[in-house]
Amino acid sequence: MSLLNEQIDVRSTTGGNPAQFTWRGHTFRVRRIISDWPVRPEARDQETTPGHLLRVSAESDAGEASIVEIAKDTGSDRWTMRRQWN
Repeated sequence: MSLLNEQIDVRSTTGGNPAQFTWRGHTFRVRRIISDWPVRPEARDQETTPGHLLRVSAESDAGEASIVEIAKDTGSDRWTMRRQWN
């Protein structure tokens, strides 16, 4: 497992769930959302926007399966690849 915190491009379903994402030039298809939980600022005086952290089962464009955590900052609508397990 690696802690990455790298920005990714996410394509979502009409319901707002991630369907695929691009990371380091590779496209990953989201096969299943394993868990989804809210992320809140750690301290009340921080100016961090809330978001969501999702753990998903993903498959690379080469057919390799992995578990990844991706995070969405709801204020900026940006996604970040947090962790990957191969």
